[in-house]
Amino acid sequence: MKVLIVDDGPLARRRMATLLAGVDGVEVIGEAADGAQALAAVDRHDPDLVLLDIRMPGMDGLEVARRLALRDDPPVVVFCT
Repeated sequence: MKVLIVDDGPLARRRMATLLAGVDGVEVIGEAADGAQALAAVDRHDPDLVLLDIRMPGMDGLEVARRLALRDDPPVVVFCT
């Protein structure tokens, strides 16, 4: 499973990546620090799962999820706050 981690906090992203590193079958394919980066990373990497922070500057996680839901084959989104 390809996972994208989206959080404006670098420590939160690092912690999530560390936790996922020990899970068989999970590959962290990228990280993003805001909504615009998240959408670009989804386009670039086509993840199966997006771990998404709700509260971020600029475009928040709820708006990112709305935009992803409009896609033909959206990734699964799990909010992590």
